Amino acid sequence: MNDREKDHDVAEREKPLAKAKAAPREGTPQAFPYSASINEPQTVSTPIPPDIEVPVPAITSLNPASCLTGDPDFPLIVSGDNFFGDSVINFAGQDEPTTYDADAKTLSTIVKPSLWAEPVVVQVIIKNGPAQSGPVDFEFAAPASRAKKGK
Repeated sequence: MNDREKDHDVAEREKPLAKAKAAPREGTPQAFPYSASINEPQTVSTPIPPDIEVPVPAITSLNPASCLTGDPDFPLIVSGDNFFGDSVINFAGQDEPTTYDADAKTLSTIVKPSLWAEPVVVQVIIKNGPAQSGPVDFEFAAPASRAKKGK
């Protein structure tokens, strides 16, 4: 690099950087924090205003309401009231990817019985943001062959 190129390179590095925008002052209303939808992670929305009442979901039935441990994966269909596109099925304490069927007014998710080694009863809850339904039990039962071996 010759002297002229060196001088140009130094001059370029010493140019003032473009001014960054200053952070907003305290007390200025901001759009944060955002809440994200589990069903559509690319979608963000602002928090629910405090004066908005969120409808409380209610579960009327689970289809099926039980299965055997080790069964193949299947869709769990939840029927009830006050279900929406952003409603979320909480299965055994975990929020699950949830599909809303607007025509049937149901929610569904995939249950994986292979993840459950022992018989157990877990709870299903529907969440509409901060509002949630009462719990409904879902049973993972032992297959008949295992139950006979244990007797």
